[in-house]
Amino acid sequence: MDFSLTSEQEMLRDSVARFVRLECDENLFRRMDEEAYYPDDLYRRMGELGFIGIPLPEQYGGAGLGCVESALFQEELSKRLLPLQMTFQVSILAAGVAILDLGSDEQKERFLPPLACGETKFSIAYTEPDAGSDAASIRTAAVRDGDGFRIDGQKIFITGADIADYLLVSTRTDRDAPAREGITTFIVDARAEGVRVQPIRKLGVKASSYCAVFFDGVRVPADRVVGGVGRGWGVVSHSLELDRIGAAARWVGFAQEALDYGLEYAKTRTQFGKPIGRFAEIREIFAQMQTELDAARLLTYRAAQRFDAKQECRKEASMAKLFASELVIRLTRNMMQVLGGYSYAMEYHAQRFLRDCQFATIGAGTSQIQRQIIGKALGL
Repeated sequence: MDFSLTSEQEMLRDSVARFVRLECDENLFRRMDEEAYYPDDLYRRMGELGFIGIPLPEQYGGAGLGCVESALFQEELSKRLLPLQMTFQVSILAAGVAILDLGSDEQKERFLPPLACGETKFSIAYTEPDAGSDAASIRTAAVRDGDGFRIDGQKIFITGADIADYLLVSTRTDRDAPAREGITTFIVDARAEGVRVQPIRKLGVKASSYCAVFFDGVRVPADRVVGGVGRGWGVVSHSLELDRIGAAARWVGFAQEALDYGLEYAKTRTQFGKPIGRFAEIREIFAQMQTELDAARLLTYRAAQRFDAKQECRKEASMAKLFASELVIRLTRNMMQVLGGYSYAMEYHAQRFLRDCQFATIGAGTSQIQRQIIGKALGL
């Protein structure tokens, strides 16, 4: 098995790494956390450079590349620009790919080109107060209203809803149908009359908003239905593997940044006449964490390669997401231990790394859900 990257993939990875280091200096890195500042100008610039459209076809302004390239992009981006990676994941990998594969020709022509160049952003409005892991139990309703539909209901924990131009919204159009039937997904203008977005204060990644979204008699034309009336479950579940591979790549990149930050400290912090990294206990922490991090990276690349080869990868995507998300929490906790008392000071990034990754085992499917998927794939 060949684990090496092609020269083109290495060039992409290095280009993203340079962009991240050049554009996200220490001031921006802190500002995103301390002021919840979202650097929208950088997202647009990445679109101009062709990064945002990586997985979309060239005919719609994308680069026509695969899941491996998307994973490489997200891994590097997540090191210092995690809020932008999260926008890319929901706007492109979830909404964009769903429209590409399930949308009408008119929807593709209208929405994909501005998505690919970073001019517009989507948010995914699936989760509800009583419908999280059980996504099929949604209650937000869409009823026929003239030549369109009227939507009423509430969504919660919606990433980037306050900066989105459009929302991909799952609704129930037939309450008498079985749980996964009677669901219809719509493209809704985020600024339409009757849409109200309310940001929710949260622990980490403060530059990436976390919102409740309310729909009060929102009128939507029939041509905004994605995938057909009553076929919305296919849209909701369409990009799960991409979502989980993207989440794994995110936490691999983020964890590497946190480890490198702790490593630099361990090399320069002196106690008892030598750098603390020379002590066996500290050295063992880094050896173990880097080994596990490389394993998470390989699991992620394996899942991405299988996706590109059009091979079944549900189990592999869940394994990558499970391992990477649980690792990043252990790793950031270990980096807190390496920095000791300094890790608790807001001046140092160790506490931020710990806060920013605490949702890793929740988003894109909880660890419990991933274990259920893996167990079923094993025949249990």
